Amino acid sequence: MSNNSENIEMNLFRDTLNKKFIAFSGGEERAPFMNPLDVLPFSETLDRNFALIQSEIIELLQRRKLTRYEDIDKKRAAEVSKDWKLFYVKLLNEYNELGKSLCPNIYNLTKDQDNILSISIAVLEPGVCLAAHEGPYAGILRYHLGIEVPEVNPPYIRVKDQYHTWQTGKSIVLDDVFDHEVYNNASERRVILIVDFKRPMPKFYNFLNNMYLKHMQKRSKSLINNSN
Repeated sequence: MSNNSENIEMNLFRDTLNKKFIAFSGGEERAPFMNPLDVLPFSETLDRNFALIQSEIIELLQRRKLTRYEDIDKKRAAEVSKDWKLFYVKLLNEYNELGKSLCPNIYNLTKDQDNILSISIAVLEPGVCLAAHEGPYAGILRYHLGIEVPEVNPPYIRVKDQYHTWQTGKSIVLDDVFDHEVYNNASERRVILIVDFKRPMPKFYNFLNNMYLKHMQKRSKSLINNSN
């Protein structure tokens, strides 16, 4: 089978899974934002270790400049933002060896959590926004932890028809398959920790989810290398 034929088949498989997973989760009436403890009990550990995580990320940002999204994934960046900055500790079950060495505390806190798929540090510089877009796959939910958030005119995110303003040390989970966009109109940068995890679902749906996630993982190494 050619790569093009395989991609077409997998895209059809993804679209079928999206319909099933979204229907299971409540369809269009499902919540855009969720209490992290309701869908990711492990978030209690992340929240409790906020000071440790924050100090590690701030030290990372002092040591190196993060890569612009345009230089990581040019096609996706054209749809979202060229100037979003990211560093991956883990991407779709593939660990970044540099991420493990630069963020050992984050790695050690999360390494035994099989439902955690990706861990990244995300920076929005002043004036940088993410255009309205939709996440491509419904098998994943996204946890945000505010690491450094301006207090004056703080950045915010719209998911569907609801809004959330980040706060330093506070977390939220969002369903990014909904249309969403991000604004940073502050005079300071916004830094968050992003943790993608498997949407909680019954065993058979989880089996199907794992099948498609293995396909998604094929791009992980190249995107990690780009971000480094």
